[in-house]
Amino acid sequence: MKKIQLCLKKNRSFRSLPNEVQLQLCQTAIYQEYEAESVVLRQGHVPLECCLVLAGHLKSVSSNTSENKSSNSEILSEFEEGDFIGEICLLTDARRHTSVVCETDVTLLVINKEDFCCILAQRVQEQYQETCGFLRNLPLFSSWPKGKIDFLVDCSLRRYYRAGPTIISDNLNSCFLVFVISGHCLVVAQMEREKAVHAWQMKKTGSSALKNVHTGVLPRRPAGVTAVLEASAVSRETSPSATRTTLSTQEPRLQRSSPATCFVEIRVLEQGGIFGLVETLDKSCDLQLCLISGGAECIFIPRTVFLAEAGTETRRTALASVCAYPSVEAIRKHVVEHQAWEAYKARLLEPYLKRGSKV
Repeated sequence: MKKIQLCLKKNRSFRSLPNEVQLQLCQTAIYQEYEAESVVLRQGHVPLECCLVLAGHLKSVSSNTSENKSSNSEILSEFEEGDFIGEICLLTDARRHTSVVCETDVTLLVINKEDFCCILAQRVQEQYQETCGFLRNLPLFSSWPKGKIDFLVDCSLRRYYRAGPTIISDNLNSCFLVFVISGHCLVVAQMEREKAVHAWQMKKTGSSALKNVHTGVLPRRPAGVTAVLEASAVSRETSPSATRTTLSTQEPRLQRSSPATCFVEIRVLEQGGIFGLVETLDKSCDLQLCLISGGAECIFIPRTVFLAEAGTETRRTALASVCAYPSVEAIRKHVVEHQAWEAYKARLLEPYLKRGSKV
């Protein structure tokens, strides 16, 4: 039993459980393997079990695609190693809202309803109530009835990220709204310094010649956009499923950085912050951004679910709460000003550094 427990501790969700609960699951849960395209949970069925994903990827689909497993048009969410699936319906005693289908070969730890109630129900109930309470306290969902909140939570994912990993690598192709429960995240735009300078000078002077941005005049310290991060400060580690361009293929990670690459911090999202709402409501938004964890716990809600369930009042509230991103031109200007500011500081300090090296 201890050997089984040791193997399962590689799973992030299992590892977070108390030792006593881990041992109980080792004794009662069923190790189950499914082939790709298998239906694990079926929409409309009475819930009899929940599962912990040990390996592989699954997708949650609505009724009009559950029979056509190859379709991606109505995929609501995805699950990967470490995710629990089907546990909310066991708590609420509601029929399955969606079907869960294997995208790849999958290994699951299957927990029947009786064992779930004895071992995990209290722990899951506490997290479920916390998630529901968090969403209800947001102005966006304050008017939603309990049933709609339950459905939202059932379709959502909840994950914790240490500081550094990229949670969403492309906001324009992400399928999720991301809500920050605790900690903070950085909204970042990736740019190449020389291209940004060239584009800004083209706009400013109308000339294709790249001007020297380092003039003898004291440059203005950049303001407006939060900061310019060096490439080395941004981790290349990417969330495996929450950052896919489509829900069936993994998104490319951020481009490999070079000295010419900079990451412009647009804003910081703290508790209650929402990433992806601007793009969901404003289809004309074309600013490509990524979301980087500063050490945060987040809820992922599929955009399709939000749009399907959001009424007129919710959309009005969302529009009122949206804070527009700065324009591409404003970001380019900030990069140029930052580059000039850094060059000015370097020139200012250079004589003192040389003098110190001679001592």
